[in-house]
Amino acid sequence: MNRDLEEIRRFAVSTLGEMPEVIELIGNFSTEMAKEQFRENSTLYLGRKNVPNKILALIAMGVSLANGQEKSSMIHFKLARKFGADPLEIIDSLKAAKMALMASTLSSMSAIYPVIEKNFPQPVSQEVEKILNKVKKESGMGFLPENLNAVSRISFDILNEHLKEKMELLSPYKLDQKFMFLISFAVSVSIRYEECAIVYLNQFIRFGGTVPEMEDAISIARFITGNRVLTSAVPILRAMEAMNTGEPSN
Repeated sequence: MNRDLEEIRRFAVSTLGEMPEVIELIGNFSTEMAKEQFRENSTLYLGRKNVPNKILALIAMGVSLANGQEKSSMIHFKLARKFGADPLEIIDSLKAAKMALMASTLSSMSAIYPVIEKNFPQPVSQEVEKILNKVKKESGMGFLPENLNAVSRISFDILNEHLKEKMELLSPYKLDQKFMFLISFAVSVSIRYEECAIVYLNQFIRFGGTVPEMEDAISIARFITGNRVLTSAVPILRAMEAMNTGEPSN
């Protein structure tokens, strides 16, 4: 192993607790790319200074899980524990990530609504209006998301279920409320659901969140989202390594 890769290994073990397999494999073909990966790790993730390390790791874990990166999420889980996250805080981060992912299924409601209105027109009930006014007042935002408005006119059952989910999944057992919204915000950014990102950002600010903390969350979302390419490429990298060594790949 050359000197650069040995330095990367020492850095990985000291920060992550282990050398990720994907970096080991990439280093076999491009030391420069392996070095860039750990530059990003510092710049976009563990080098952030505005959010506590525990929260950085919980954000990274939530975004990893929302993007289907199981192995990556385990690294961030171990880091969260290393930085002092207890089981209830970890469960809270799962709840926040799940809420953002579930909410994203409503992203087409405002597009669907004109079709429903054209074919099945019906007046908005007073009960729905009362619920929407309550949500608007409690959110403190002064507006309601277009997709929430649309779903209220498409299906009372879906609206009611969504509000129940939001109340349950964004009610923390132990984590600070603003960080629940920050995790949901980061997940929404990573899955590119703009409307929910705006809602969660507003709620994050309402509970005392700052722009530098928001920047940390966006940086982590960028890092984890980009890493999806690398974690998915592990079988390809193994095959390339096998071709070089003449050994069968797993």
